Amino acid sequence: MPNARPATRMGKLSFWLSVAVLVAIQQYPGLWESKTLVLEFLPAALFYQVVVSLLAVGVWWVGTIVAWPVEDDPGEVAPTEDGS
Repeated sequence: MPNARPATRMGKLSFWLSVAVLVAIQQYPGLWESKTLVLEFLPAALFYQVVVSLLAVGVWWVGTIVAWPVEDDPGEVAPTEDGS
């Protein structure tokens, strides 16, 4: 990623706190007894898991930007002193 910024301590901390929150909300047992249907076909508990999964996708995508180390492109060759 050419526009990737170096990871900051606060960025990494925010990312890992988001992961911890996702783990906590994924464990919520409150909807399993619900008979409510979302969009008239999807049980509420399954819809809840879909939402948590989509949040996880977003958090991990942000994690690749915030917490991933920035490295040089391995295919890029630095020029030598004689210009070749």
